Amino acid sequence: MDRAELIKVRLDLVKRELGTTELVAVSKSTDIESIEYALESGQSDFGENRIGDLEEKAIFLKDRDITWHFIGHLQSNKINRLLKIPNLRFIHSIDSLKTLENLYKKEEHFNGDSLGFFLQINTSQEEEKQGFSISNYDELAAAANMISRMENSNFYLAGLMTMGKIRTEDFEKDARSCFKSLVKVRNTLKRDFELPPMKLSMGMSRDYIIAAEEGADYVRVGTNIFKPEEPHH
Repeated sequence: MDRAELIKVRLDLVKRELGTTELVAVSKSTDIESIEYALESGQSDFGENRIGDLEEKAIFLKDRDITWHFIGHLQSNKINRLLKIPNLRFIHSIDSLKTLENLYKKEEHFNGDSLGFFLQINTSQEEEKQGFSISNYDELAAAANMISRMENSNFYLAGLMTMGKIRTEDFEKDARSCFKSLVKVRNTLKRDFELPPMKLSMGMSRDYIIAAEEGADYVRVGTNIFKPEEPHH
């Protein structure tokens, strides 16, 4: 099986497992040719976590029908650069009130029609992770208030994002707990604020099936699609 066929088979398998959940194919560790194979197989949404890599791939593929999702940590000094990238439609990693403020301040640099962003929630409360803390609702409430006031912006709240627990002795239980926590945060925000419908971005290569079962609207999967073919023994 050649590389193009392998990518198509893997995409089809992941999509069958996901049902109605949308797949963001994480292309951060692969090349442009492999992304083109995925495009030809009907995949249109791709995720990158480094602005330089995203820039290079997006410029090369700017005339294709492609949707880019930025899924990495967003540094404030790189927002201008990110917003100029062609076909950027979503940012999954607005991880603090300050980052949200800086995003709105830089809106004049955005070249597209509209840009959806996800507030990143640290549901596992692990220190090495970025994100709004689930134990500090005040900061999240301040973000929701800010979003409610931005009526004429081309930026809109697409939803909430989280990741499963990194350090765990019961992988499935902890993943489900993180994903259920995100659903609770969304329900609380819906109750307390006038916000647009919020989608959930949660689940990666090792836990995307669990995420889909817990109500994910988007999962971010790369390894299962783009990993090199295992050698035959």
